[in-house]
Amino acid sequence: MKKILIFNASPEGEKGNSAQIIKKSILPSLAKSTKTEVIHLAKLKKFKTNKKLLNSIHQASGFIFISGTYWDSWGSPLQKYLEEMTHLEGTSYYLGKPAAVVILNHSVGGKAVLSRLQGVLVTLGFMIPPMSGMVYGVNTDLALKKASKQKSSHQDDFWSLDDLQTIVKNLLLSLKIEVSWASWPVDRKNFKKLWL
Repeated sequence: MKKILIFNASPEGEKGNSAQIIKKSILPSLAKSTKTEVIHLAKLKKFKTNKKLLNSIHQASGFIFISGTYWDSWGSPLQKYLEEMTHLEGTSYYLGKPAAVVILNHSVGGKAVLSRLQGVLVTLGFMIPPMSGMVYGVNTDLALKKASKQKSSHQDDFWSLDDLQTIVKNLLLSLKIEVSWASWPVDRKNFKKLWL
């Protein structure tokens, strides 16, 4: 059975909106077809030397990253993770493994965060399947509730929590792709060396 690793990047960890989306919408969609593990990045102090984390990443067949929007970026636990785990770029830990991204926001900025994070993940070696990223926010939630009361046809123009099923489906479909991906050379010995 394939394993999906879910990274909750919220500084609030298990208490935030990201954790609620994972619990109420993502895990039920994955329950029948995969093993899942949720990692609340805010709970971890060190990433690079965490053998349990490294083992979980290596065993994962696919990933879901979920974060709120914090000053036009993803949560600081994810930023710390990306900085400390740079040495995994282009390795079997990531290379060719599919990744989906869910971004939450209170008002605006989520789409830019989604696109940037997908770009970072591709550069690290992840594969981004079609229709595997979305933004869901307070404004969307309010608009969808109002549209359903008024029977508006505009509700199809918004990402909804139901779209998480499409994201999960495409992530699961992409697990069937088997390709021997190539990686560019990466300085793994001293990538923090001074160059100026």
